[in-house]
Amino acid sequence: MKSILKATAILSSASAVSIAMGVVSAKILSVLLGPSGMGYMGLLQSVLGLSVMIAGMGVGAGIVRSGAPALQQNDAKAEAALRTGAWILFLLIGGITAMLLILLRASVSRAMLGDVRHEGAVVIITAGVLLTMAAGILSSILNAHHRVSELARLAILNSIFGVACTVLIIWKWQARGIVWAVLAGCLINWAVSFYYARKSTPRPTVQVSGREAWSAARTLLRFGGPYTASMLVGAGTLLVLPILVLHALGTENVGFYRAAAAISVNYLGFLIAAMAQDYYPRVSAVSNNPEQLCRLINEQHRLLLLIAAPIILGMLALVPYLVPLVYSPKFVPATALLEWQLIGDILKFGAWTMSFVILARSGSLVFFLIEFIGGATMLLFSWIGMRWLGLEGLGLGFVGCCTVYYIVCLIILRRDIALRWSKTNLLIFLAAIAFAVVVRVLPYIGLIHLRTPLALILAALAASVSVYVIWGELGGVQAILKRRSTPTQSGEEATAPAPNLQ
Repeated sequence: MKSILKATAILSSASAVSIAMGVVSAKILSVLLGPSGMGYMGLLQSVLGLSVMIAGMGVGAGIVRSGAPALQQNDAKAEAALRTGAWILFLLIGGITAMLLILLRASVSRAMLGDVRHEGAVVIITAGVLLTMAAGILSSILNAHHRVSELARLAILNSIFGVACTVLIIWKWQARGIVWAVLAGCLINWAVSFYYARKSTPRPTVQVSGREAWSAARTLLRFGGPYTASMLVGAGTLLVLPILVLHALGTENVGFYRAAAAISVNYLGFLIAAMAQDYYPRVSAVSNNPEQLCRLINEQHRLLLLIAAPIILGMLALVPYLVPLVYSPKFVPATALLEWQLIGDILKFGAWTMSFVILARSGSLVFFLIEFIGGATMLLFSWIGMRWLGLEGLGLGFVGCCTVYYIVCLIILRRDIALRWSKTNLLIFLAAIAFAVVVRVLPYIGLIHLRTPLALILAALAASVSVYVIWGELGGVQAILKRRSTPTQSGEEATAPAPNLQ
């Protein structure tokens, strides 16, 4: 767990910078654009995200999945073939995607942006799609090499320069600059990814034939095709939801949804994003060893819960003050939605540790099935929730979807690798769910005045337990004293060999 904690600390520090920059950006943009402008920006990002997800064909995930074992075995030729095959697919599929977006710009504008007048924005976003696809390949190469530090620096620079450009463009041109701000973020992402990939993972000197490159490309497609379908029916639903909200509740409610999702999915999701860059290569490397997988899942799940539970409880306490502070008083309707989404996040984090193992071990077909179940329940529950309860119903739909997804993943891994949660994990998980639900229910039973004080007390309790458990995992005071008092032959501290995290 020490090496996992080290990698998580490195990547989470980068994500913390990204979150801080995102909070600054959200505050300025919410004041300059209001809910409707924020909603329009969210819709443009949905067009971008869905296009990249489809055109990317899971090439990035395929590079990590096949590249990590190849690098572990020092197979330079396999790595070179994977890189060449990935760029071949980028040129072919990216070119086709760009042409389709330009030709179908009016239809895309009408269906995804609510009005045919935005077809010019679709053309501009097409350039962003290509830049984001290229950046994804470059960052996946870094991930396959397990360049944790470089990935952290990449995230920091992306957030700093991206936010700076976005704010400057919106400040100058207001709503007219929204599409150009989105494109600027894509350009910065590509530039920073290109710099670090070229610096830290130089192209292998081994030459590969055209046949070997095409074979690698086919390998990436065989994995990436079902993977992309899985993403579309799973994570892709998060990109579809703003469009669903647009047609059901209007552009302003898209802004409210985007405000809540930015905190529960993006800001809090930094834990998943940070850990995934360390966790997935580890899982891929031991995918044929059920015993090691069970141990790795439990370690990752425990660490994730120990970090996430205090944060979620603290955020539940402060949500009524957090939303107006981060955005503006106009965004108060997003409060109830965000509270339910935070509860769903606890379930989502647990399911996440299992879903990566299913992807690495069971292959794309099984992963597609669980993502399809998750996506279908998300859309179904969200639509029903909106029809009955309006915007807050989206949050309840999210909780329902996460519950179903968690149960499905657990059933699959219990049958496949006999996964069992440790007693510590089970206790932390159940306590976190129970505490969060109690805090959320208090206003409904007339005890709203107890809500914030109780949530803060529970958050402090959870934080104390987390520090105690993590400190124990690291060996406590005795381990530190032992390392200081037992020098190695070279005069350094005596520590167990750790994997290269650079």
